[in-house]
Amino acid sequence: MKKILVLGGHGFLGKNLNEILKDSNFEIVNKSRTNGFDLTDLNLTISQIKKINPDIIIQAAAHVGSISYVSKYSADVVHDNTIMYVNLYRAVKECNPKIIIINPISNCSYPGIIDVQHEENWWDGPIHESVESYGNPKKMGYIISECYRKQYGIKTVNLIISNAYGPNDYLDENRTHAMNGIILRMIKSQKNKDKEFIVWGSGTPIREWVYMPDVAKIIYKIISEEKYDLPNPINIGQQYGVNINESVDLIKKLLNSDMIVKHDLTKQDGAPIKILGNKKFDEYFDGFVFTNYEEGISNTINYYKNYNNRI
Repeated sequence: MKKILVLGGHGFLGKNLNEILKDSNFEIVNKSRTNGFDLTDLNLTISQIKKINPDIIIQAAAHVGSISYVSKYSADVVHDNTIMYVNLYRAVKECNPKIIIINPISNCSYPGIIDVQHEENWWDGPIHESVESYGNPKKMGYIISECYRKQYGIKTVNLIISNAYGPNDYLDENRTHAMNGIILRMIKSQKNKDKEFIVWGSGTPIREWVYMPDVAKIIYKIISEEKYDLPNPINIGQQYGVNINESVDLIKKLLNSDMIVKHDLTKQDGAPIKILGNKKFDEYFDGFVFTNYEEGISNTINYYKNYNNRI
């Protein structure tokens, strides 16, 4: 039985991976700061990987938050995410270079000027300044993976994913992912009987949204079918986006809310359009069906409502 080490196993992607993998034929080991695995500590990382001796590592650990969070704590975010990659690859080299690494990368690593993000355009400009503290370390993770492949033969599958939403994310709107943050804040506003709901920014940016359980299913498919020779990197893309205001209207409808929507233009919008090209994804994952957006939003609303006593 192959052993999978999920780093960040108690986070957003990690929890969704566990739900998908729990009935698989793999042995799953979850590690994160909550149970004593600090990926910013090299010696600890080496000792833990030696002890666990995994066949596959899924690198789901990250220091992440909303646009305002990664701007406010930009130095901490860029440091932590960079050092996690440096330590991971050094530890794998020291322990067992045959370990396969699955590395999800945020699409904020694309240049901010590109609307439809195709893999061949990944290096065509700077990352948008609103997310540079997070996007640049994720791109550095790719560079590190390539250097360790060339010198030590370590195999990495680099997956670029779009803006994620869905269950098992933070319950703090400053740390949760963008769409989950909107859902969480609107549930709170409805609970408080607010007459207005404030959208951060203009609401006009267009985003592609991926349901995080779908990302977990794709990673499971890669591992179970040993699809390790994918394009490097490859988009997990649908090439379909909606603007923030349309998403807010959908959440309002599903919550049966009559709140008036207003905009806080002091908040950053980020890049105007971020949609992942899907040509390579469709070639290598022919037939994969992503969760319908309205269904995914409804499921996410239900997830947060189940934690109503905490919000």
